[in-house]
Amino acid sequence: MTLAPKPNGPCVFAKGLDAVDDPVRHGEGKFVAEQAVIDRLMAGNQVVFKYARPDDTPAHGVFPENPNGAMADIVGICDATGRIFRLMPHPEASTHVTNYLTGPGTKSRQNVRETSQVKG
Repeated sequence: MTLAPKPNGPCVFAKGLDAVDDPVRHGEGKFVAEQAVIDRLMAGNQVVFKYARPDDTPAHGVFPENPNGAMADIVGICDATGRIFRLMPHPEASTHVTNYLTGPGTKSRQNVRETSQVKG
């Protein structure tokens, strides 16, 4: 699946990433919330990734780009600090070194290392 990151968001795991291709293993789990929660996440810039078409345009809830009917195409969210991140697809399926030697996992790990270093 193609995941479109929210540019300039606080999430340290997504900084500097363009569209990401990520495996989806099933269609049962999906993001569901009351509209007020979605509005608050959007206003707080806490929606990290949304399902998108391969050309990086919005999925608009359409299958197969949004395979599970996630509300507002939301795939990943973070807390206000950007350090707590939840992603619905299964990135662990693409983290084996033989799958993506220099892919999005590499950039995410680099972002976390840089953010977690003690500033002195």
